[in-house]
Amino acid sequence: MRDIEVRSGALENLDVDLIAVSAPGALAGPLAILDGWLGGVIDRCMEQGVYRGKADETSFFPSPPGHPHVLLVGVGEGAGTADDESPTASQMRAVAGVAVRFCREHRLSSLALLLPEAAGRAESVQAAAEGLMLGDFSYDALRAEKTRFGRTAPSLALIWSEEAAAGAEAAASTGRTIADAQNFARDLVSRPGNVATPVRLAEEAEALGERGIAVQAWSAEKLREEGFGALLAVSKGSAEPPRFIILEHRGEGGSPIVLVGKGITFDSGGISLKPSKGMEEMKYDMAGAAAVLGAIRALSDLGTSRRIVVLIPTAENLPSGNAVKPGDVIRGVSGRSIEIVNTDAEGRLVLSDALSYATRLGPSAIVDVATLTGGCVVALGRHAAGLMSNDDELARALEEASIRSGERVWRLPLWPEYGKQLESDIADIKNSGGREASPITAGYFLKEFVENVPWAHLDIAGTAWADEARAHQPKGATGAGVRLLVEWVRGAR
Repeated sequence: MRDIEVRSGALENLDVDLIAVSAPGALAGPLAILDGWLGGVIDRCMEQGVYRGKADETSFFPSPPGHPHVLLVGVGEGAGTADDESPTASQMRAVAGVAVRFCREHRLSSLALLLPEAAGRAESVQAAAEGLMLGDFSYDALRAEKTRFGRTAPSLALIWSEEAAAGAEAAASTGRTIADAQNFARDLVSRPGNVATPVRLAEEAEALGERGIAVQAWSAEKLREEGFGALLAVSKGSAEPPRFIILEHRGEGGSPIVLVGKGITFDSGGISLKPSKGMEEMKYDMAGAAAVLGAIRALSDLGTSRRIVVLIPTAENLPSGNAVKPGDVIRGVSGRSIEIVNTDAEGRLVLSDALSYATRLGPSAIVDVATLTGGCVVALGRHAAGLMSNDDELARALEEASIRSGERVWRLPLWPEYGKQLESDIADIKNSGGREASPITAGYFLKEFVENVPWAHLDIAGTAWADEARAHQPKGATGAGVRLLVEWVRGAR
């Protein structure tokens, strides 16, 4: 894990290449000191409208010898009230990410992020630490040494006054731990399908045993014994064997919170084959699994008192002479018969087995995370995950956690009328309700396997992958869901 040092004191004592500062409002306080080094050029830029402080906008000011260079990073609108222009936690996360990415791109060896005095709140310090870690991520494990992206030197989160610095070390440590877990999830999702197979995903989970997390990985033989017919059906077309991964952070015992992550390590669509264009990105169909692995890693490292169980059904979905076919009827853990009308709706099949198993654990709540439907991308784009739930209180708690974590969700309905689209002529239920309301009917299908347990489904199909870099998010895997789950569990009653 990268080190982020927290400092307070005079700016003149900083031995770094670059000081980055958010500048949403008037020139004052430490920013005025920096402007003094530069002969008033920042003030002139603001007066002339050269720098407007738009979100992610940067202005670089080289300093005279003996002083660090200065980077202004805009936060955009909504940076507080008229009396408090300090950035919000989400804005501080973005500012930190922009600053560290600027350092990487310009090969600067060290960075100090100057937090506004009013932003010395724990949540802002935590968010800034997260942004530094998240903005510094790159996946280059498969590159030749000479073509790797390289790293910056340790980044520093600076608190302007001694008063503001109180408690900052703990907040920065929390942010560093959570972001490290999110980067762990990003790393898993970035790996190609021949590297991140179900067996290797299980090995990554087993490595978390070193953190005191109990881990099991069930083989295909064990899955047959336990009646995991849906997971086995999805895996039939591949030479790679499936796994069902169970992790537990025991905490103080009691009814567990169960997190379920879809772990399709590569999704061709099966017999209902996807178009070839863009299929290489289907390595990220295990982003839900990566999210729950990252979440339990962070929660364990933070010493949460809650008992957490993570369940990951993982397989490849490929076409072959052995693959499950449209029209086949299968039975899983629930015992219900499922007509498969679309083999590309495989995620809900493997999740149905995991959710049915989860209900046997007597959980206080179940939350599943999955790149489930392209329809959710159409509905919400890349800016929010779809939320569906059978429990209003759980849904509200997740919505509140999404605001605090900066990982947005938007709730979609699960009205009974949607269930009619899943009625089968020959089985208890079919696995697809067609294109209309596809994210909702997929969620409705999952709801049928959780009985009366409080449950929520997060469709991260649109948020798990970024087509372009922005703020603290490089292009590629996002690790979506880690911060949200950690925030929710830590605040759960």
